[in-house]
Amino acid sequence: MTNRNTNPTEHPRKAAEAVRAFNHATLPALNGRPGIEYTGTAYHAIGAFTTLAHRLPQSFHQIAMALAELHKAGHLTADHGTPTEHAAVTCAALREAEQHASALAKALERAHSTCSPLGNCGPIDDTDDDL
Repeated sequence: MTNRNTNPTEHPRKAAEAVRAFNHATLPALNGRPGIEYTGTAYHAIGAFTTLAHRLPQSFHQIAMALAELHKAGHLTADHGTPTEHAAVTCAALREAEQHASALAKALERAHSTCSPLGNCGPIDDTDDDL
């Protein structure tokens, strides 16, 4: 369970940093070798991203519900326009993000499933700890 004293925004920030680190780690090498050399690595990465995508809709929903409750309680203000206008547009965009995240999860499920039968037939580096 999450410590309630932790700022909840730290969790998506850490997830974003983890994705950035993955992107950096999987850049192609200067010698032209791909950043992901083994199908098992691709398979496991797709699986991890699938799990992440499945969890996003709930996060977006909870943010929208929190904003709706804050608005209902009269705890929102706006620099311009009305809090009602901004809350409504924000919640609509979050609902749209939920739908896109669900579609992303479904596409990643297909990618994960179709990557499963793939294997390597090229040279394998015996010192690679990614096996």
